[in-house]
Amino acid sequence: MLPSTQTRPDTFSQTATTLEYDFLVIGYGNKLCGDDSVGPWVAMVVADWNLPAVRSLAVNQLTPNLTDELAKTNYVMFVDACGRKTIQTVQIDPLVVCDQQPASMAFAAHSYDPLALLNLTQRLYKRHPQAWLLQIPVESCDLGNKLSSKAHQGCDRALRAIERFLVTYRQPQLHGVSYMGP
Repeated sequence: MLPSTQTRPDTFSQTATTLEYDFLVIGYGNKLCGDDSVGPWVAMVVADWNLPAVRSLAVNQLTPNLTDELAKTNYVMFVDACGRKTIQTVQIDPLVVCDQQPASMAFAAHSYDPLALLNLTQRLYKRHPQAWLLQIPVESCDLGNKLSSKAHQGCDRALRAIERFLVTYRQPQLHGVSYMGP
């Protein structure tokens, strides 16, 4: 409980945030559920590249506390497993944030999808990064830590796609970037 001399603010307001890096990769999924771990796996490989001005996070789920990271970057790539049978290869879709949000929009959930997280970032910080959702086709998200061959191939394609995005949007020196397969 707050001492009587302090008052609790009625509204939550973020201060201006400075950009800390150009590109953010957020891989999300459950590392204990087979192919669902492709998002965090890809994010960990990107982190191992140790590229300047690139931050990479591996998380179990998208939570509101990630808005602080989103407010500090120009571009974000969300990486997740996609179990839809119609998806046969890595799919990258732009995410478009709605500038006009209803005042009654509730943000009480503990986990979000990428677009809801971007909308929350916009609402709190009055800015959001340009964003994409990269989905990796998978076979099984059953309990276990082994990746299927389809997920292995998807991880390889996802890393190549991220590398292309970094070259396109940042122009970094990526020669020599390598990774070990999943």
